Amino acid sequence: EYAQDLRLNVLGMLFDLLELQTYATVRSELISILENFIPYLLGAGDFRSVAYILRESKVIQQRARELIPEHRQTLESLPGRLSQPDALSQLLQSLDEAAGHPSEEELSQLFTELRAEALATLMGWLPKLTNERVRELVKNSAERLATAHAPAVLKALGSDDPAVQLEMVRLAGRLKLPGAPDGMGPLLDGGDRELKLVVVEALTTIGSPNAMRLLEKAIDDADRDVRIAAVKFLGQRGHRNAFPRVESAVTGNKLKDADLTEKMTFFEAYGALAGSSGIPVLDKMLGGKGGLLSRKEDPETRACAALALGRIKSPEARNILQRAAQDKEPLVRNAVSRALREVGG
Repeated sequence: EYAQDLRLNVLGMLFDLLELQTYATVRSELISILENFIPYLLGAGDFRSVAYILRESKVIQQRARELIPEHRQTLESLPGRLSQPDALSQLLQSLDEAAGHPSEEELSQLFTELRAEALATLMGWLPKLTNERVRELVKNSAERLATAHAPAVLKALGSDDPAVQLEMVRLAGRLKLPGAPDGMGPLLDGGDRELKLVVVEALTTIGSPNAMRLLEKAIDDADRDVRIAAVKFLGQRGHRNAFPRVESAVTGNKLKDADLTEKMTFFEAYGALAGSSGIPVLDKMLGGKGGLLSRKEDPETRACAALALGRIKSPEARNILQRAAQDKEPLVRNAVSRALREVGG
């Protein structure tokens, strides 16, 4: 008898009474006891019993005779109460700090009962958890909810908590959720640098039409690293809709104060997107057809033009690069050499 779980025995008796007693007042009192028991069990760290209550509540709805709508609604709402921020936060904190844990199966049963509204709370707690086992369960539960409930994903992305937003973006990217970019636009407009970079990374992974449209906007972002990440991906994907923005940067003054890495990224994307139609512009920048009296571009721009020609990979581009192979500027010569390796010349 000492080995018996007295809480489960008591709960079993309560559910037996709830099933057999058809009087509404008796059932109301029994359901009230179960409702009040859940916070106590959470505080005591008895997660097995909480999972048992939620599981048996479903069984009772199927087996109990003459169950009135009010009682059925209350029983149906029990998993939802566990999904509320206060109750779920208490559960996660208790799990993370507990010296001993219930079995993997018991915890999985408990997390399976969480509803869509739990997603934002799970995302907020994910970076705080120190117990790897609990962290993995929370991650798996969040993935299940995110996959099944698109509105909950958008709600979590719109959270006031930056930590929730950051984890939700990472999760959306990892799962390649096609509807998630609908909630990422505001994060690109007003998010901090770390968040925007994670958003761009997630968008490149998702790759849906909406994701590509947001990446096009990111070409003009105020942050250098965000611009580079967006342009690099769009160029690699050959996304033609991005070409007007890339062309504007390459042929205009937007890259005037940019560092060499950013210039190279834009020029290489220009070459990949423009194809043979971009050869005249790049040839002129490299110094091939500018005329004796024309102003020569600076070495960085000429080197970037060579790299862009390397992305075009046509016989004409190769001929232009070969003519520039002996340029007096080391930076340009190195860029031409690299570009020739790409075009096979």
